[in-house]
Amino acid sequence: MALGALCATGLLATPTSGVDTASASSAATSTTTTTTLSQTTTITVPTTTTLLTTTTTTTVPATTTTIPASIGVNPFTAPLVASYLKNRENLVTAAVYDARSGKSYYYNPGVHERTASMVKIDILATLLWEDQQDHRPMTSRELSLSTKMVDQSNDGAANLLWSDIGGRDGLDAFNTLIGFKQTIPSYAWGTIETTPRDQLQLLKVIVLPNRILTTASREYEMDLMEDVSPSERFGLGWGSPPRATVGLKDGYYPVAVTGWQINTSGFVMYNGRLYLATIMCADNPDETYGIGTATTLSRLIWEDLAP
Repeated sequence: MALGALCATGLLATPTSGVDTASASSAATSTTTTTTLSQTTTITVPTTTTLLTTTTTTTVPATTTTIPASIGVNPFTAPLVASYLKNRENLVTAAVYDARSGKSYYYNPGVHERTASMVKIDILATLLWEDQQDHRPMTSRELSLSTKMVDQSNDGAANLLWSDIGGRDGLDAFNTLIGFKQTIPSYAWGTIETTPRDQLQLLKVIVLPNRILTTASREYEMDLMEDVSPSERFGLGWGSPPRATVGLKDGYYPVAVTGWQINTSGFVMYNGRLYLATIMCADNPDETYGIGTATTLSRLIWEDLAP
């Protein structure tokens, strides 16, 4: 798989880089921090994921490439993005990790919204990690249920795998390991309250080399995210051009009092350009309004971060 092969060139160590927050009216900030890569790739490794220690020795080539962190562009302070978000009637919170600069950007940081089906990639990542801990491959049952859960967003499959991983306790243990700090657990997977900041942590563990999920586990999950059914591919799926490689998991369901919850979360890659993004929209008057917000914001982010 092209993305898995590209990401496999990253280091296991995690350099420090800047973090930027934004609202519709705020200005972008940047740092002069530099990130040193040990290889000649333009894709950097995650900067905030909490990783396990390891005794693996990584050989560092004699030549290095230094990329200034200040090359990052905050998509949420771009005029078109800020103007669009300012006029939305729903409650939007979002985050983007730009692999080229190693920086993360946030819109309405700290706002909690419900996961809905977006959490299904978290359930799968937890299952893969637990199988690794038990030193066993996935069973045929797990493979079948995982495909139904992610590619078709099948709730019955999600319920079975949710039980297999230990439900709330199993998911919370994995999320704590990978650095979640703002997620409120629930005994029902669809009502977990989370933030885009935490969802970026999950995406980094799925997409970028790390000491928690093996390359085989990551590539398996990325393959499923790339193969999501067309009927489940709004947001990043519709907002990114066909030539880009997009892996995602969306989520949506009606909330009786406040309106629809609409989410999209995943990775976008084209011509060596990689970014991770999570967009969550609450209080939508209907499903179409929320999907329109997630899709339009995905398109605007692409226009700012595309190669």
